[in-house]
Amino acid sequence: MKKAGKMPKNGKSPKKLIRNIVILFLSAVMLISGVGCVYADQMLSRINFVPMDTTSKVNTGDLFQGGSGNSTTSAKAGVLGGLYHDDAITNILVMGVDDYQPNDPGRSDSMMLVSVDTRHKKLKLNSFMRDMYVAIPGHASQRLNVAYSMGGPQLSVATIEANFGTDIDRFVLIDYASFSKIIDKLGGVTMTITKGEAQLINRNSGDPRRNLTAGTFLLSGKQALYYSRIRAIGDDFERTERQRKVFSSLVEKFKTADIGTINQALYDVLPLITTNMTKNEVLSMATNALTYLNYPISQNRTPGNSEYSSERVTMGGSPADVLVPDLEKCSQSLAEFIYESDLPTKSYGGNG
Repeated sequence: MKKAGKMPKNGKSPKKLIRNIVILFLSAVMLISGVGCVYADQMLSRINFVPMDTTSKVNTGDLFQGGSGNSTTSAKAGVLGGLYHDDAITNILVMGVDDYQPNDPGRSDSMMLVSVDTRHKKLKLNSFMRDMYVAIPGHASQRLNVAYSMGGPQLSVATIEANFGTDIDRFVLIDYASFSKIIDKLGGVTMTITKGEAQLINRNSGDPRRNLTAGTFLLSGKQALYYSRIRAIGDDFERTERQRKVFSSLVEKFKTADIGTINQALYDVLPLITTNMTKNEVLSMATNALTYLNYPISQNRTPGNSEYSSERVTMGGSPADVLVPDLEKCSQSLAEFIYESDLPTKSYGGNG
């Protein structure tokens, strides 16, 4: 079985670093909650809010039902519409989307389910690998990231729910420019890099400065973005380790930046965010965001190491290398990661 990082690529590297997207969004709502109501409304107005799908479920996590985020005495866990659901856990699908050409809706090259778990007091991040070959409701089987180009974020949500059996409450989309912009607005991030990484960054990041060598440097947004995307050195495990390093450095920058710098960064970045949350839901989330950011972070990936096979299939008349997930194993491990031991017995497997 091949590791995902060794699988042949289609030449389009992801431009989204989902962990940085998560901290960006949560930090944004946290900071908004700390300013006056008028200013908060002005800042929130810069976010692109899209209407909720009227056919979607109204049952959502505790955060969106006026819950304090600190009490789970009345929260219930169980199965809702065939999907795992817990009132004390809010699941938000955060997607980074590329526009490959004009009038192209793009594809969700980064997908992470952010679970704000007030029952177990944890923040849980589960990445979905974009090259999984799954059934897309109403369409033929395709790579998971194609669902977005076929039907937008709503179809991405429906595809993940249908295949992996977990309820998703809301979605957040981030434009690719947000990552580099937020890094630059905060003055860069400090990273320790190897000689090989330095050479690749100098050659490919697009930053005019090409003076990096092995050592510790303050990287610009473009340099940090490329550093996190490096695939030519090591495997996918090393690449995700780089992403975690950038994520940690970005968190520290948020902690130490002055309020003026952060406000300007938010002013520039919030228009790059699209969500089907309402303003009230964002503010509700912001009320306890400082608590959520201090929850211990758990990380997971779908599919896990033993939950897929690397295969070649025909899509659009051409052969393509994909990851074929074992839906039963994936659904079970995802449910165990998010809900732990608080759900009734349910048969696993996709619905699509």
